[in-house]
Amino acid sequence: MKRILTFLLAVVMVFSLAACGSKADDSSGKTDVTMTAQKIMDTLKEKLGDSFGCDVAEAEDNISGYWGLDMEQVESWASMSNSNSAVNSNCAVIVKVKDGYAQDAAALLQTGYEQSLSYSRMYNMDLQKVLQARLFVNGNYAALLILGAQGDWEASDEVQAKFAAEEAAKVDEVWRGILGSADNSIVIPEDDGNSGFNMEGDFEGLDGEPVIGGNGGFFDMGDDELPDVEIMIGG
Repeated sequence: MKRILTFLLAVVMVFSLAACGSKADDSSGKTDVTMTAQKIMDTLKEKLGDSFGCDVAEAEDNISGYWGLDMEQVESWASMSNSNSAVNSNCAVIVKVKDGYAQDAAALLQTGYEQSLSYSRMYNMDLQKVLQARLFVNGNYAALLILGAQGDWEASDEVQAKFAAEEAAKVDEVWRGILGSADNSIVIPEDDGNSGFNMEGDFEGLDGEPVIGGNGGFFDMGDDELPDVEIMIGG
């Protein structure tokens, strides 16, 4: 009798473990996701909190213009950036596309990303965060995410890189929770060294003094004197 009970208990445990395993597979696969791009964006914003960092919704012409996406192939889209984009590179572009277009969409997002990276390298602006960009392709969804809270710009590159990586890991976690996987396919081009902005080299005159004009693209006034201008304050 004990042997029978032991056998039955073992069978019950096997089926219980199999059921748990099946549920785990279902939760990680996410093959039946039907959310719109905007719903995914809203979920990212809610889950990431201060690490989301985008406060401006972009217009459709930004999707088709800057990013170059074929809107006839896009079923839903969402795009946001930071209102102070000159110094804060946070942006999120998410599209749900028709069958067969996801990889093409990802390639266009990669191209746009490379432009952002070039800018960040040129001015050393928010660079570590941009280097932690995420490019996800999950079924018919494609997304470029440059997200994270602002770190300490006065900290060393090593400290900033560590902070940016930690922030990006939060993005991975939330994205994985929505779509089941977070495989980053971003390609970081090598820095050819020509994108740096040399304040001294670009703006020194022949006598070593800063000038208005020359390589920096400002006006070269030469020997001409500026006319006298009377400045009036008030009406």
